[in-house]
Amino acid sequence: MKRMTLLTLVLLASQVYAQSPLEPDIKAVTSDGRQVLLKGDHTWEIIEFQEGNPSASAVLSVTQVWDMEDACKIQFRLQNNLGYRISALVPRFSVQNKEGVLYESPSISFNTVKPTKREYASVQISGLGCKDISQIKLVDAARCRMGEIDQWNEKEGECLSHIYLEPTTLLPLSK
Repeated sequence: MKRMTLLTLVLLASQVYAQSPLEPDIKAVTSDGRQVLLKGDHTWEIIEFQEGNPSASAVLSVTQVWDMEDACKIQFRLQNNLGYRISALVPRFSVQNKEGVLYESPSISFNTVKPTKREYASVQISGLGCKDISQIKLVDAARCRMGEIDQWNEKEGECLSHIYLEPTTLLPLSK
């Protein structure tokens, strides 16, 4: 009788769990800077971004690095090869130290970059020298207004997909 009651309770609980509404999907960033989609059905997937064509993208380049022992200053250049104006673009990065720990998540801002023009912006990572950085990863660019895209109609990752990250030997930089 006890086994039957226990079995009934287990079956009832599993039925309630199966009928509960799915939780919304959540986007997360792992400690190594990769983006992961945590799905409402309790599964997950890594979000991969395709590198675009630099001649038809917003090309983000590292132009200069200053190692200040206990800080690292990085200058970026955004070249607009999209064919339409970039009103605002705010790329966000994850910076990891040599131990693989997420150290900081800085962002930079570019405003009013007309087609074929470029703009420069710098970020300083305080408390971590350039030599102590194991990885800088471009993880997000959700706050953007360019062409027909703005905060009201952007699809997940759409702004990021328009950025081509120019390869560099100055820092371990990836998308």
